[in-house]
Amino acid sequence: MFAPVIPIDQIAAEAQKVIRHLVRSGHQAYLVGGCVRDLLLGRTPKDFDIATDATPSELRELFRNCRIIGRRFRLAHIIFGNKIIETATFRANPREDEETPPTDELYIHRDNVFGTAEQDARRRDFTINGLFYDLSAEKVIDYVDGLDDLRSHSVRTIGDPNVRFREDPVRMLRAVKFAARLGFDIEDQTYRALLSHGKELEKSPVPRVLEEIFRLLRGGAAVESMMLLRECGLLEVLLPEIQPLLSEHPGLLDPYLAEIDRSVGRGDVPANAVLLVMLFLPQLQSLFEADGKRGAAPLDLISDALAPICHRLRVSRRDVDQAKHLLLLQRRIAQARLRGGKLPPSLLHREELRPALALHAVVYRVERQAAGADDVTIERELAAWPFPGPFQLGVDAPSGRSEFAPERESRGTDRRRRRREPDESAPLPAQPRVSAVPGKASSSGDDEPLLDEEEAALAAFVAAMRSSRDDD
Repeated sequence: MFAPVIPIDQIAAEAQKVIRHLVRSGHQAYLVGGCVRDLLLGRTPKDFDIATDATPSELRELFRNCRIIGRRFRLAHIIFGNKIIETATFRANPREDEETPPTDELYIHRDNVFGTAEQDARRRDFTINGLFYDLSAEKVIDYVDGLDDLRSHSVRTIGDPNVRFREDPVRMLRAVKFAARLGFDIEDQTYRALLSHGKELEKSPVPRVLEEIFRLLRGGAAVESMMLLRECGLLEVLLPEIQPLLSEHPGLLDPYLAEIDRSVGRGDVPANAVLLVMLFLPQLQSLFEADGKRGAAPLDLISDALAPICHRLRVSRRDVDQAKHLLLLQRRIAQARLRGGKLPPSLLHREELRPALALHAVVYRVERQAAGADDVTIERELAAWPFPGPFQLGVDAPSGRSEFAPERESRGTDRRRRRREPDESAPLPAQPRVSAVPGKASSSGDDEPLLDEEEAALAAFVAAMRSSRDDD
């Protein structure tokens, strides 16, 4: 299934440079973690990580292109242009020499106790992530039986999962992520611990939890990830805003999540704001209709859906603004599509239009699939839209962040203040039906312009996002 020796040409040249320089300087240094796992499985690693006995201060002395980061876990980023080789010092479990503490004291707040290579392997989360690769000896170093679990396609914690998940509850989300992404099974004892300790996630830092949610959605296995979260009982802790709806209709989000997976599969990774919107598309479909529903103002509908989760998970102001902007554009796109017209030039040249069009295409594709249309027919209909392609959910940015804020303009004297979002939850609006008949409006109002409120809101958000970009 996998070879014990990893071909040298599959290892990033930058990672080879770091390892060889460390070894020449008298240190141990190995490839470690996900890159070893993926290379042994014949997959292409997203990045290459290194573990070494050199301390962060020694790494800074050895590499001029080194930056030390982190508090809870200090490590080095060794920078080669746009590529970063993450290099960490061997760690020991900070509780290794302690007696077992009370249950409520298992959470690890700091993790900077240096140790040996074997100690470092044993303090990692899962056996398949505890493998080292010795570049000079061309061999895998396995202290934790990770090779056996790779062969059996098992996700298993290193040590007692009841302890490991309480030390760091985010490991439960990582177990789901690896099982979904790799197509592995979660080992029985590890799975039982997932069922028992879901509430521990409430102790984790909110930014880490939010980032893991985005990783689950953009990892290429969003459908499988959501299914596992439901089965393990983690969904009600992680996403209580949508869990009641999915309990009643378990597969409601699957068609939209499948579109995310298809997008990631072709290298189009959605931005955070797009992922956030995807979770609430069943409640927001009226925004994708040309005539809309006059009973609910668009901004109220958007805030009712997004405000509770954005407040609880402290979603960044930039991502919230972008999500609202995406949704406010939808009715204008629907009007132009159904009457065969074009969008105004002021919108056509904006970077944020591309993911807005792609989001509109996702909703259209899902509705046409539900109506029985085949993929060839749907793609032909999308190609006939009067909009510039390709429709992409993500936007490549040199900084590596997924964003689609408008291009920077000169700072003016008129600065708009953002309205603070309401903290309280609102009930889910009734799910409207979207007309999916190609080339035909769902009512006689398809040529009607946007409501004044929408125009004003759209202009306000564009101005606010420009202001935010200037401040950055």
